[in-house]
Amino acid sequence: GIDFVRLIVARQNENSQGEKGGHVGQITVELSEPNSRGQWNNQEIIRQWQQRVVIQPGMEYFLIKSSRGGIPGSDLDIALNGIPADQLKLASLELQERLREFNGVSAVKDDLSYGKEQLIFELSPTGRAIGLSGESLGNQLRANFEGERVQIFQDKGEEIEVRIRLAERNRDSLRSLSTLPVMLDDGSTTNLSNVADLRYARGFDDLKHNDGLLAVRVTGDVDPRMNNSNAIRAIVARTVMPGIVDRFGLSWKYLGKAQEQSESVGGISVALPLALLMIYIILAWVLGSYVWPLAVMSVIPFGLVGAIFGHWLLGFDVTMMSVFGIFGLSGIVINDSIILTVAFKNLRAGGMPAREAAVKAAMKRLRAVLLTSITTIVGVLPILFETALEAQFLKPMVVSLTFGLLFGTLIVLLLLPAFLTGIESLRQLALRVRSDVGKLIPDPRLAVNASRARRLTREDPAASPGTRGQET
Repeated sequence: GIDFVRLIVARQNENSQGEKGGHVGQITVELSEPNSRGQWNNQEIIRQWQQRVVIQPGMEYFLIKSSRGGIPGSDLDIALNGIPADQLKLASLELQERLREFNGVSAVKDDLSYGKEQLIFELSPTGRAIGLSGESLGNQLRANFEGERVQIFQDKGEEIEVRIRLAERNRDSLRSLSTLPVMLDDGSTTNLSNVADLRYARGFDDLKHNDGLLAVRVTGDVDPRMNNSNAIRAIVARTVMPGIVDRFGLSWKYLGKAQEQSESVGGISVALPLALLMIYIILAWVLGSYVWPLAVMSVIPFGLVGAIFGHWLLGFDVTMMSVFGIFGLSGIVINDSIILTVAFKNLRAGGMPAREAAVKAAMKRLRAVLLTSITTIVGVLPILFETALEAQFLKPMVVSLTFGLLFGTLIVLLLLPAFLTGIESLRQLALRVRSDVGKLIPDPRLAVNASRARRLTREDPAASPGTRGQET
C-alpha cells in the first residue's frame, strides 16, 4: 500500500483531538485519489494497518481514523456524567470494551485521558502533630522548585528579576526530595520525608462538563460496509447501558451524529405533514376539487417504496440525506401525476368515457412523463458512480431520487390511470345516488311553495297564486 501514500506528517506533543503534552502525538497520512487505488479504499487500508501495528507496552491507545463528509461528529458518541472523575473513567473503560465487541467498530476512545505521572505529597501524622499545614508545605515546595522572587532591579533600561530556588541538579533528582529541608513554625528544619508521605499517581489532563456536570465522552467509528451505526446505538441503549447505569449510578445520552439525527427527525416530523398539507391545498385550488388531489398524491408512497428498495439493493443505509432525497422525489413524481391527471380531466370534459379517457391520457402524456423522469435520473446518476470522498455522503440522496423516480414513473403510467378511473366511477355513482334520493325526497323549498299556493287558492279560488302574489 506504500504506492498510495503521497505525504506523511508527524506531529509531537499534540494531536487533532485537542490533547497536548509530551505523551501524545499524531501521524497524518495523505493518500492518492480513490480511483487510482483500485479496491484499496480507506476502510480496507485502515483494517490492514491495524492488523500490522504492534501496540507497545505503556501505550494507552493507538487510533487510526479517516476523514469523512456529511454530518459532523463520530458515528458513536456517548456522554456519561453525574459521578466523580475516577468512577467516570471506570465506566468509560467498561463501555469501550463492550463497544469493541461489535463488528466494524474501531477507534474507540474517551476524552478523559490520563496525563503524566505525578508526585503527590500528603502530610504525615508527624507533620500534622507538629503543626505543619498543607498550605505551608505546598508554598515551601513551590518556592524550592519554581523559585521565590527576592529582588527586581534595572540594568540598562531592562527589568531584571532575581529568584532563589534549588539548584538544577537537585530539582531534577528524585533522591533530593526525601532530604529536602522543610522549615517549621519554631524556625527549625527537618527533612521532607519526616513530615510528608509521597506517592505516585496519574491524574487527568482535562476535565470536561456536560449540562453542568462532570462528564466523559466515549466515541467510536463504524465501518458502514460491516455494520450500521443506528443498529449499534439501539443495541447499546437496550442491552449495554442499563447495566452500566445500575453499577455506577450515572446518567448518559447520545451526542454527535445521533443527536444531529434526532434533532433533524424532530424537525422533519413537523415539516412533512405541513408540506403534504400545502401540496394538497395547492392542488385542490388548481384542480378545483377535493378528490383529485388525493389521486395526484397517491404516487408518493410508491416512490418511497422505490427509494427504500434502492437502498436495500445497493447496500446503502438510510440516512438524513436519503430523507432529503425523498422530499425532492415527492415533488417530481407529483409533477408527473399532475400532467396525467389534467389530461384525463380535459378528456372527460369533452365527453369521453372514463376508461377510454384514462388510456388516452396515459398515451398522450407518456413522452412528457418519461422525459421528466429520465432527465432527472440521468442528471444525478453520475454522482452514484463517483469515487471521490466528498461525494460519498451524497449517494444515499441520489439512490432515493433514482429508484424512487423509477418506481414512481411506472406507478404514474400504469396504476394512476386505474386510480383515476376508479375515482371517476365513484363520483358518477355518488351523482346517481344523489339524483335518486332527490326523486324520492322532494326539495323542501318546493314543498313549502306548493303548500303556500294551496292556502291562497282556498282563500280566493278565483285568484291564482301568481295573481295573488302580484296583488300582495
